Amino acid sequence: MNIEYLKYFAELAKTQHYGQAAKALNISQPGLSHAIKTLEEEYGVPLFQKEGRNVSLSQYGKELMKEVEEILDAYLRMEERAAGFRAEEKTVRIGTVYPLAPRMIPQMLKQFGATFPFIIYNRLTPEIEEGLLDGSYDIGFCSDLLKADGLEYYPIRESYIAVAVPKGHPLEARESITLKEAAEYPQIMFSKTSGFRGLQEQIFAEEGIKVRPVCSAEEMEVVIGLVENGFGISVLPYMDMIQLHNITAIPAQTSNWKSRFYIARRKYGIRSKQEEAFFQYWRT
Repeated sequence: MNIEYLKYFAELAKTQHYGQAAKALNISQPGLSHAIKTLEEEYGVPLFQKEGRNVSLSQYGKELMKEVEEILDAYLRMEERAAGFRAEEKTVRIGTVYPLAPRMIPQMLKQFGATFPFIIYNRLTPEIEEGLLDGSYDIGFCSDLLKADGLEYYPIRESYIAVAVPKGHPLEARESITLKEAAEYPQIMFSKTSGFRGLQEQIFAEEGIKVRPVCSAEEMEVVIGLVENGFGISVLPYMDMIQLHNITAIPAQTSNWKSRFYIARRKYGIRSKQEEAFFQYWRT
């Protein structure tokens, strides 16, 4: 079945004139006649009948016309969908953990000199892993090492434990601080539903320190907001987003904890030039 011939068939059925149909299709009239004859030979029935200088659909042509319209409509939808795929391929979809999204990812795109369109999605590491594997994201920035065999990943930076204090706090000028010193001040901790709460408890437990928080919150940005507004201080993994607030992050002396952030993508798949160039720039 030749889709172009079906288009010719539909146009001739509409105009009922070979000359007018050929002009509308931007083809020669003999070419149109050949296409219609080929269809009639293929289906074994006459599709048109002459009416003076014009033509009209035969009984068989009228029956086939319904099917032809459905086929052409489906073909048009497929073409539009394929055009959408081509447009999507030009957009690099980036999944990132939230701590990197406000500052680090925009800086990386700027340093690379990105001129391509991109979309940034804030997600948790497991969601980023799933999105990379199912093709929802092209590149991921994750806080934990992904274990999926279908992904490749490279470290891009490390984090460390810091004591976050508001501007003007007595500890603000310190270059470093012990956890015992920090524990003397009201503590803001993550809620028990946050993955960071276990980390905070572990860090204090290793120093034999028991802490009762004055308040808690599930999200990093809320904890930082509480610190910024003077509700207490917080021991947490250093994130670039701290720099966006009136907060000072003091490295903790007694914690050896470090966390790495990774850039990740599928090992195999069709990649745009923009995606490939950006990934290779940061993996080295």
